Amino acid sequence: MNKWLWIVLLSLLLGMGMGFLTWKLLPPKTKNEILSPLVLRQAQDKNENKFQVVGFLPTWMIGKTKMYGSELTQLIFSGIEVNKDGSLLWDFQSKKINNDDYVAIKNNVKAKGGKNLVSIKLFIDKNLDYLVANAESKSRLYAEVRDIVVAGGFDGVNVDFEYMSDPIRILDDDMIVMFEEMKKAGWGIVNVDVFANTIIKGDVKELDRLARTVDGVIIMAYDFHRPGSEIAGAVAPMMADVGQRSIAEIVNRLSADGVAKEKFVMAYPLYGYQWETINGELNSPTMANGYGVTILYKEGIGYTAGIFDDKAKSPWFAWIEKEERFKYVTKKVGKYYQKVKEFYTIDQWHQAYLENEDSLKSKIEVVKQAKIGGTGFWALGYEGKTDLIEKLIN
Repeated sequence: MNKWLWIVLLSLLLGMGMGFLTWKLLPPKTKNEILSPLVLRQAQDKNENKFQVVGFLPTWMIGKTKMYGSELTQLIFSGIEVNKDGSLLWDFQSKKINNDDYVAIKNNVKAKGGKNLVSIKLFIDKNLDYLVANAESKSRLYAEVRDIVVAGGFDGVNVDFEYMSDPIRILDDDMIVMFEEMKKAGWGIVNVDVFANTIIKGDVKELDRLARTVDGVIIMAYDFHRPGSEIAGAVAPMMADVGQRSIAEIVNRLSADGVAKEKFVMAYPLYGYQWETINGELNSPTMANGYGVTILYKEGIGYTAGIFDDKAKSPWFAWIEKEERFKYVTKKVGKYYQKVKEFYTIDQWHQAYLENEDSLKSKIEVVKQAKIGGTGFWALGYEGKTDLIEKLIN
């Protein structure tokens, strides 16, 4: 036999022997990965299919929060404005993507096994229409966002494109095409934010199509009552009177046959609102000049008394405050009559509706029972530097 052939055969036998010896010395977990490369894929799928806990960190709360970590499966930096030409707006807020406080939280979430996403946002209808219809603008957007994902080591992108005039516009064909292109743009994970009314009013088949196009759909399940509402009420009511929207409606829609409900995340508020109201009764009409004032969770827990609305699954409060008002009256000033302010004091009703640990736990439990993919919170830091989120998910 040719000596070179002998050399080749001996080399092969030696390599096989060394490979077998190495395999025998490896721990069982590593053996399995060598024997079956699918093990890593299965582990990743298992992680992706577990109950998701998403936290939005708005730029104005960076440096004002606790150090988040294992309580979150996704941390979303919120966010970066998008211009209609697809370019990103690098203002003071968006530049906080390199802020030391944010980077520390980002790294801690990653170290604990969570994912980091960067959010892009566009809330002007005409600008969003222009972007969707313009191939050059979309290409610019895809490239600029991909650069951010790569440079920042992000795991993906949260797309917060909101049509203010039409909640179901996001389900149209041209939007779906754009989301498909985003999935192919090298962004990693792509999830999309939608209004509660997108789910309640959207066609079931179109909702399912959206869910299967992207990696996740985050429902902004809040602001059912908001500043300027004619009636005071829960920001995220579990159930409501006939004709009023509620979280229960969202759950029922997602439970329809054929909807990939495991792809949806129900995001809840860590804030509430206070209004001046006509009286102290539940869901009182608001005063014409009683525009709502935001109350953060960390402020609301200071209330010492309240009523739990069993239907809405939210606490609320009513109280009277002495307030100064004025009216114009005509008075003689010197030789002439003039309109002057006349001040007086009234007893003014106020109402506040917000969330507490019990109300949020009950709403998260509904999500779990319905086998919806997860829950989320707007916004991190609104709960103060407490362990609220950790308590809610455990």
